[in-house]
Amino acid sequence: MINDFNWWQWEEFYDKKQIKTIHDKIQKTYSGMEPTGLTAGQYEDGTDRKVVDVQMVSYESIVPEIYRIIDEAYVSCNENFGYDVIRPTMIDTLLYNTYTAKSKSKYDYHVDVANNSHYDIKMTLLVNLSPKEFEGGDFYLYQQEDILVPELKKPGSAILIKSAMNHKVTPITKGTRRTLTFFMKGPAWK
Repeated sequence: MINDFNWWQWEEFYDKKQIKTIHDKIQKTYSGMEPTGLTAGQYEDGTDRKVVDVQMVSYESIVPEIYRIIDEAYVSCNENFGYDVIRPTMIDTLLYNTYTAKSKSKYDYHVDVANNSHYDIKMTLLVNLSPKEFEGGDFYLYQQEDILVPELKKPGSAILIKSAMNHKVTPITKGTRRTLTFFMKGPAWK
């Protein structure tokens, strides 16, 4: 479903068994942690904008588990948003984000961009792969005001947003929040 705020959602796309299967596969195949130079960085006072553990996983290693949501996202990107996007390759990387109450994980407002003159990130796909419900960790977009996106709160649900929209995750207060992120690229904006 698309809404007035320009995102597409899939409620409970994955069940608990599928979530566990994807998590277990990622733990066996991830290629490393996200380099600190690729993160959102720090504020001028030295506090972190992003406090979250991020594992990098190749598309190839989890294709059987995620190809359906990726396909749905590509159809939505083309038909609902009209964006030209490039299909994923086996060497594309996804990010598996783990937010915990213990570390007060969060990710303040940011946009997803590419540091490349030939392509841009057009859409961001977020899939909630949390083992169970959690507290805090709310997902917000910003369009002249904070907009809570409750659709991403349920384990197994997914949303697709325009990557240039400011978005954030509030601090986790109880439990563990896990999301899989895939950046959908296309020709550079002109």
